[in-house]
Formats: sequence, C-alpha cells, structure tokens
Amino acid sequence: MVKLFIVGFPRDMEEIELVELFSAYGTVSTVRIITDKDSGISKGYGFLEMTDEAGAQRAIDAMNGATIDEREISVRIAEQKHQPQQQQQQFTKPKPGFNKVKPQGYNKPRFPRENNNRYEQQEAAAPVRAKRPAGSSLKLLSSGIVKLRS
Repeated sequence: MVKLFIVGFPRDMEEIELVELFSAYGTVSTVRIITDKDSGISKGYGFLEMTDEAGAQRAIDAMNGATIDEREISVRIAEQKHQPQQQQQQFTKPKPGFNKVKPQGYNKPRFPRENNNRYEQQEAAAPVRAKRPAGSSLKLLSSGIVKLRS
C-alpha cells in the first residue's frame, strides 16, 4: 500500500471523483479529503491509498501538475507520521550534565530582612514574662495597677 498526498484540487470535488481519476492508473483502496472541523468544507487537499507501488508511480507521473477546473494539482507520496515512542514508567537517574533549572524569583524573600527564619522572629516578638517569687500574690489596685505582695 502506498499513500499519496494530493493538494490543489477544487474544494467542491468529492471523494468518488478522486477515485474515478486515480483508478485509471491502479487500484485505489481508500480516499480521504480533509475538511474544516467547523464548517465541513473541503480544505483542498487529501490522501489516497493505492494497492501497488507501480500504480502509485504511474498516477504521480500522470497527475502531478495536471489541471482540474483551472486549478493545478500536486501529487506526491505522503510522508510517514512520526509515532511517539512509548516512554518507560520507571524512574531513572538523570543523565550527567542534566541540571534542573528553577525560574528566578521563587524561594526568595520579598523584602530584605535581617532574619529570614520565622521561628526566631516570633520568639523575638513575644513579650518577656517575669516569674514571680514563690509564696507571693498579686493585688489589683483601684487604678488598674497590679502590685506584688510577698
């Protein structure tokens, strides 16, 4: 099977017309005209598969550069699509020379600080509490001041 790429034919041309044109040179197995997804109108190119290579070469020689409805068509062997290789699911060590680069700006403090450690900042901000001697009590005065009694 040989897949041909045909471009430049009129947009109103149907698949059966392409089969009729190319079947004179060999057996046509499939035809596909590429259309717009939204409107369904032909884009003016398509693919055609022929069963034998000799028939495909005859079709290329005869139809490449031919004129259909005042439009010149181009016929050539379609390129094979590159199929992505299946990647392994196992995790491997990175190759030597592979460095993971982080974008700049991440993990940096927004404002320059003397101390970037959050815990040290919280400890410094906490008020210092004095311990009162054992056996003493507190007395609240009418002015709102607390007095230590021994």
